[in-house]
Amino acid sequence: MSSFDNQLDALADSTQSLCQNASECDFKGEGWAPAITLGHIVDVDAEVWMARFELMVSAVRNSQSPPQLATWEPDGEKTAEKYLGYALTQSIDLLKKSRSLMRNYLKSLTIDERRAPAIHMSFGNITIESMIAVILNHDEEHRATLI
Repeated sequence: MSSFDNQLDALADSTQSLCQNASECDFKGEGWAPAITLGHIVDVDAEVWMARFELMVSAVRNSQSPPQLATWEPDGEKTAEKYLGYALTQSIDLLKKSRSLMRNYLKSLTIDERRAPAIHMSFGNITIESMIAVILNHDEEHRATLI
């Protein structure tokens, strides 16, 4: 199995673990409720990771310079408001769908597209393949709040 396939498996495992931790979480009312945390991850998947993947792939396909990226996440207050009324099962379903779409997109890329570069203000030179580790780290940061 290729390293990239292993990364995709790790992404699936992380998704499953996030959902399980959210389900088992003993939320005491401090910080975001588990449904909001998972909703945040869904929004980051769409607005950060997938948006950047598409920029990077587009640059490769059109023989353009690598995009330059900055650290950015959706507004936390808006996220909390958006997902406040969500049942945990709704957020779990959204996360599973989001990650399924992401994995299918990543699987569809050619080797050259997976290696599409970008220059990130915090991480330096990155590729789509190396961004998966960043996604997994982001997951881990939020999994730690689901206790």
